[in-house]
Amino acid sequence: MNRLEYVLAAAFLRLLGQVFSVLPARPERVVLATARTSVLEGNLLHLHRAMLASRPDLDYVLLLEPYSYGLLGKLAYIARLARGLYHLRTAGLFVVDNAYLPIHVAPHGPRTTVVQVWHAAGALKRFGADGATPLSEPERTFLHRHYDHVVTAGEASRVAWAAALRTPLERVLPLGAPRTDFFFDAAAMSEARARQLAAYPDLAGRQVALYAPTFRGRGPHKRGSAALDAERLRAALPPEWILVLKGHPNLDPSEMPTKGYDVVIDPAVEINELLALTDVLITDYSSSIFEYALLRRPLIVLMGDLREYELDPGLYLDYRTEMIGTQVGDTDGVVAAILANDFDFSSYDAFIERHLGACDGGASLRFVEHFLGEGFASDSKQAPRPSWSPGAWR
Repeated sequence: MNRLEYVLAAAFLRLLGQVFSVLPARPERVVLATARTSVLEGNLLHLHRAMLASRPDLDYVLLLEPYSYGLLGKLAYIARLARGLYHLRTAGLFVVDNAYLPIHVAPHGPRTTVVQVWHAAGALKRFGADGATPLSEPERTFLHRHYDHVVTAGEASRVAWAAALRTPLERVLPLGAPRTDFFFDAAAMSEARARQLAAYPDLAGRQVALYAPTFRGRGPHKRGSAALDAERLRAALPPEWILVLKGHPNLDPSEMPTKGYDVVIDPAVEINELLALTDVLITDYSSSIFEYALLRRPLIVLMGDLREYELDPGLYLDYRTEMIGTQVGDTDGVVAAILANDFDFSSYDAFIERHLGACDGGASLRFVEHFLGEGFASDSKQAPRPSWSPGAWR
């Protein structure tokens, strides 16, 4: 979004916001919104399930409206955001997992509580307003403002997310990442494995080496990584292994080289479903590392461009001293790590405690109890939410 587009969109939304603010409140309404995907997934999916189970009496609205960089796509997106703005000014609770323009253009009223749950499970690469390279306009003006609360996976990410999401530290709550509840649910993991085996039957009976790198760049200039020579790795692996590629969902699949892979997964597939049947994860600066750590399985971190990535966008962790897994710089290192099968898991527990300390299988329920506890939407004004203090969830 350029400066002119932002000015026009913000003016339009602010005007509508004034109108919507005088409409009757809907304190029983809970909105889950994202500009990332057209399907419910990740934190929002797990929260939705927990909300329906615990508070079926409430009115739930899903706004799944991905952003588009084309002109027509942008116009359609703004039109859809007008509906989002109505709910933002009238609903009791509004939950997002990414930037959402109607929230940021102007403060919302006291009858709505806005909670950012973000889509990553931990603070790994710098993002939002806390990138190593300062935001340019118009993002510097509007991005990540006006959240009432931010929810994180643990204490270690509170400071980083307060800065990235421009929210006072005392309103950044380590209630746990709802999407990690999946790894504590044996039935859910079994069902996920069955779904992926049905979709990709070649995975059955094989040891799965999954390459799932994150992106480089930002906005329309995002690009994938070609750091792994899949043909070389495939030739070196024994036949019982299967080499799988999972590109980042925000990238054009046609831009990822696929030669050498046995199976190429649809980028839209939820990464956690694949982690359920992964034997070795090969990645770089992806936040999937946090969730995969909960499985305590072999991890290979391919970081040949670490110096460049530390400069832009920057990292919250020192990979040399704080990262788990086997660190390698090239494909030969990946080959050697898999064939040696000498993975060290001794640092996993400390890593999990530090970064995922509130992820114990109950994060979704904790969120529901905190924000939709007894008294929520009991009248035209929201009842006071349960008090919170560090460690209260333990």
